[in-house]
Amino acid sequence: MGFEVSVVAIIFFISAVLMGTFSYTTLSSSSEIVGDASAEQYQMQHIRLQTDIKIEDTIPDSFTGNYNLTVVLSNTGSETLGFDELNVLVDGNLQSYTYTDVAATWTPAETRNLTVTGLSGLGIHRVKVVTENGVSAYASYLV
Repeated sequence: MGFEVSVVAIIFFISAVLMGTFSYTTLSSSSEIVGDASAEQYQMQHIRLQTDIKIEDTIPDSFTGNYNLTVVLSNTGSETLGFDELNVLVDGNLQSYTYTDVAATWTPAETRNLTVTGLSGLGIHRVKVVTENGVSAYASYLV
């Protein structure tokens, strides 16, 4: 009876050591993943705090049923942005836009124009421009 108890005790001990090893490995890798995600979140917040844009002017062309809207934007932050990665919403609807500049990078203190074509409707409208970082600017215009 003493030998059987010793064998069972050794089996339980080896099982406990293996379970502890697997648990430590799992917890260690999970902690590493959380640490990496936290560092990435901090970096994204830092970039977002350094990003700012301003709508300088909104210029609708003459109304003949449909009109085009030119939006004059300034990068007032300290981050270089992708001008081709902006989202433009007019009255809450996502719109495609064109721009005439060759370079897609938009450096700080630079002013650029974008044009939204094929808009319709008379009255006051609202335009919103959102950067790839989620920073936005609003303006209203009258047609």
